[in-house]
Amino acid sequence: MRIGIILHGPEIIDTGSAERIIGIFKQEHEIIVKLGGTMGRTAVLDAGLEDIIDISQGLTPSETIIALKDSIDLAILLNQGKTPQTGRHFGRIIASKLDHPDPDSDLPPLVHIESPDSGGRIIYYNQRAAEYAGYVKNVLTRYYENYDLPIEYCSSMPLDIRFEGNKIIRRLCGVFCGENIRLEGVVIGYATHDAPEIVCEDGKVIELRGVRIKPHGLEKLENRRIDLFTAKVKTGNIRRTRHRTRIKNIQPGTSGRIAIIDHCAESTFELIKDADLVITVGDDTTAITADILVRFGVPVIGITDGDLDCILEDSAVPTGSVIIQVREGFDDIVGREVFEKIMHFKQQIHMQRRDELLSRILALAEKEMVNIKYY
Repeated sequence: MRIGIILHGPEIIDTGSAERIIGIFKQEHEIIVKLGGTMGRTAVLDAGLEDIIDISQGLTPSETIIALKDSIDLAILLNQGKTPQTGRHFGRIIASKLDHPDPDSDLPPLVHIESPDSGGRIIYYNQRAAEYAGYVKNVLTRYYENYDLPIEYCSSMPLDIRFEGNKIIRRLCGVFCGENIRLEGVVIGYATHDAPEIVCEDGKVIELRGVRIKPHGLEKLENRRIDLFTAKVKTGNIRRTRHRTRIKNIQPGTSGRIAIIDHCAESTFELIKDADLVITVGDDTTAITADILVRFGVPVIGITDGDLDCILEDSAVPTGSVIIQVREGFDDIVGREVFEKIMHFKQQIHMQRRDELLSRILALAEKEMVNIKYY
């Protein structure tokens, strides 16, 4: 049987569960292993598993399963949620995106292994996958008795979205009070309720319920149209498990390619391409991007204003980086000027002299600059 193992998030990698389960199924089956998502891909690099787990595409789990439909007979979703309950909720949403009215659909059956080393379970979402869930359990226990996990049926469940007149309301589940809420990568507030809601009208966020609002975060989305049916909404720390950063001894790049990342650090892998220096705008964007790029020896020039939400703890910074702090609220303004006057509205440009680039950025930031730190 051809099995596709689809991983989600860094935690399943950091705990060692992913490597163990991949090894088990590899003994008996032809397997394909894929993972999308920024911090999950970073965890794969830290674990040295990039030759086993394909991280070349940033697809969601449902997109990955659909892309693999002609190559596999069974899809296994492997996840480690904040709790087994939040992990189950995540799996139900993934399953809903694979729902098909035709019982003989060519999509492979889906079995979800949730939190296998911490009170987990094996979950299936339709009767077609029931026998496969039993088979998955038999394979796991044959090689590792601790994986005698209970099998559970759950119905699929789409995103919790409803309408109130012209308003669209999306309710979030599995949220802990105090956690940050990120909409399209931007922190818009902090949960004061375990089921907060985002309210949109005409593509704009007009209200947050059960949320302590971060006004500066919402300002960043003023010029963006938000579709709550497809928008990426995440909560809490983006990498919760302990890990050791795997830093390779890489020589500085010589391509002369410069990239810019403005408040979308979770798209870092897609945006940097072959750049050997990256300009970052925003405190958390700079922290996340720098932590990723330290693994490749690629320095950053970060433009920050001290408004750090700490969605990633213990981040590292590549040697050769420069972090420029400006007055509160001015990181966006300086970043916009850099994008217009230096990057000429392009995601990447070619520039050989880094000292010239830094000088031009410092000139734009000079009037608002509070501090500068060299690494």
